[in-house]
Amino acid sequence: MSADSGGLPEEHEEHVNHEAWVIPYADLLTLLMAMFIALFAISTVDTSKFKDLSIGFNEALGGGKIDSQVFAGSNPKDDSPIPGNGYGTGPGSGGSLVASKNILTASQLTQLLNSTQQLSAAKAKEASSLTKVQQRIDAKAKAAGFGKDIHTELQARGLVVTVVTDKVLFDSGEASLRPDGTTLLGLVAKALKAVPNPVLVDGYTDDVPIATSQYPSNLFLSGARAAQVAQYFMSIGIDEGRLFPTGLGERDPIGPNDTAAGRARNRRVEIVVQSQVIQQTLDNAGLDKTPTTTPKPVTSAEHPGVTANIKPPGDDIVPHLGAS
Repeated sequence: MSADSGGLPEEHEEHVNHEAWVIPYADLLTLLMAMFIALFAISTVDTSKFKDLSIGFNEALGGGKIDSQVFAGSNPKDDSPIPGNGYGTGPGSGGSLVASKNILTASQLTQLLNSTQQLSAAKAKEASSLTKVQQRIDAKAKAAGFGKDIHTELQARGLVVTVVTDKVLFDSGEASLRPDGTTLLGLVAKALKAVPNPVLVDGYTDDVPIATSQYPSNLFLSGARAAQVAQYFMSIGIDEGRLFPTGLGERDPIGPNDTAAGRARNRRVEIVVQSQVIQQTLDNAGLDKTPTTTPKPVTSAEHPGVTANIKPPGDDIVPHLGAS
């Protein structure tokens, strides 16, 4: 019927999208792909990766051994994939389900929550203690005129006290403490006595080669300097068992070695008051490689002045909890 006859205007048929089914179909394929990826990801348990992951859980949940039998039939001494849990070998071939007994009970969940609260409280208490040590070192150093020669910083691994070596701790190419150096280290040592934490003493140099009869390389020079600082700390009453001197040479520069100012920054000694909370977490996990006892000093008949624990070039060094 036309509009001229007084009726309604003629309606035209709307265009129909015959390909609208593609969108939900693509969504379905995406969900299926995600499901198969998830199934593939859990089909093989790599215990070495699981242990690495456990570091984070132990730090958050307050420690605990990793051999908690999270997976049925697991062997804590075996680093191979776990048979019978999706790996497809052994008596449980085909992927047996984890027993329901591994689901956390209410008491276990309460214990985990309590552990988290205890860890948080321990971290807060230690942070407060190390902050007081930091403030005391900063105040004493500034009052004695060493404000530009020392830098303190709270990091995840603990309190890091960085002291420049040039004309403060040592003369160029030497490892004998200067009088100003002993004064400054004495201020630091008095503050360190207020806490029981382990103390890492790391010696660093720039990348300018050195070759003398006493120190054939920067590595030996940095080790001797770290040992001298640790020796001085022991002489004024810090327990030897707390001290871990290490020579690192030109590794981990904090400034560019192509400028005089940058090289001066790199010639330093870092005194790290190590966090006991994080260290205890790693110990509980059984994954930390940092020595828990004083390492045997490395000595040399040709270089008797070198007594620190020296990390040789090319050695696979494990950083002290996230070294800066």
